[in-house]
Amino acid sequence: YRERILWWINKKDVLLDIASKTSNSIVYNKKSIEKSITKLNEIESIDRLFYAMKANFNPEILQIINEYGLGFECVSTGEIKHLYESVPNINEKKIIYTPNFAARDDYIWALSNQIMVTVDNLYPFIKWPEIFTGKRIMIRIDPGVGDGHHDHVITGGSFSKFGIPVSDVEKIMELSKKYNINIIGLHVHSGSGIKNISTWIDTAKKLLELSKLLNDIEIINLGGGIPIKEKLEDKEFDLNAFGKKLNNLKTSFRGIEMWFEPGRFIVGESGVIITHVTQTKQKDHYNYIGVDIGMNVLIRPALYGSYHEIVNLTKYNHKLTNQVSIVGPICESGDKLGENRAFPDTDEGDVILIANAGAYVSSMSSDYNLREKPKELII
Repeated sequence: YRERILWWINKKDVLLDIASKTSNSIVYNKKSIEKSITKLNEIESIDRLFYAMKANFNPEILQIINEYGLGFECVSTGEIKHLYESVPNINEKKIIYTPNFAARDDYIWALSNQIMVTVDNLYPFIKWPEIFTGKRIMIRIDPGVGDGHHDHVITGGSFSKFGIPVSDVEKIMELSKKYNINIIGLHVHSGSGIKNISTWIDTAKKLLELSKLLNDIEIINLGGGIPIKEKLEDKEFDLNAFGKKLNNLKTSFRGIEMWFEPGRFIVGESGVIITHVTQTKQKDHYNYIGVDIGMNVLIRPALYGSYHEIVNLTKYNHKLTNQVSIVGPICESGDKLGENRAFPDTDEGDVILIANAGAYVSSMSSDYNLREKPKELII
């Protein structure tokens, strides 16, 4: 259990050594990334995997993922260009472009580079059909419901800005016929951290049923959102049961490939933030531990209310005698990284580790307050 989930305990001395040489860093464990990919590759019903590079676009990580044969899902032309720089000579067949409310020129640029494009709105078909004429594309369907660990990451349903509602599919079919647009794939992404297997299966069923209406469908792309363990006591997502149910469903729809676009599942557990205690404070019944990074580096708790395990690595085996909030140095009341955490007696200079920082940490970091960003390294 610890060997797999808590790689950072096995590497505790290495991480403390890194902390002695730098004030802040994000450290990634290569083996953790490789294990996650291996687990996904064991699901027979998945024909192709694409890494959602918005999760983390560190060039070394992109190179590791490329070596394992995965493709890449990009949400902007900037991501595609960064991928070209990071993984020279990458085959364009390994890239899919899934924009949302992108400009006309972005679609033209991607199509001119022979990249598979996903359209998630009627508007481009109505206003710029000529750019898709004769092209093989995917469309992103909104199944009508979403799921995930927070409202802001649920990407299905009418309140969400993503996807084409099922009620518009008939219109899409008309336009695709009229302008000779070859829709070969149905794409969906219901949210992030979807723990309920039935949500996945219901969504896959909807797309497979929809594929009967569109004659040329070759691909069902279920997007990403496979959860990782946030708290140590959380149950692990049953990939084996998930794979079996998906396989049972897929056997009745022969000739259609199943694609997935995991991001956080591949890199989330691989990364940790290493920082130091700057000050401590007591206000009434509240105990604060200040550290040298804040929401400029880790915005997920402020943005989504996300939970990240936080430990005092210097005193990892000490008794947890205090209830504390771990906060950063950013000039915002919301700059809280963890609240009501059991912690040992903690001193200035202690090394603090924040877990599950491999996804949506570096890629969402900012220059707010002009604090220097942590260095990133892979071990």
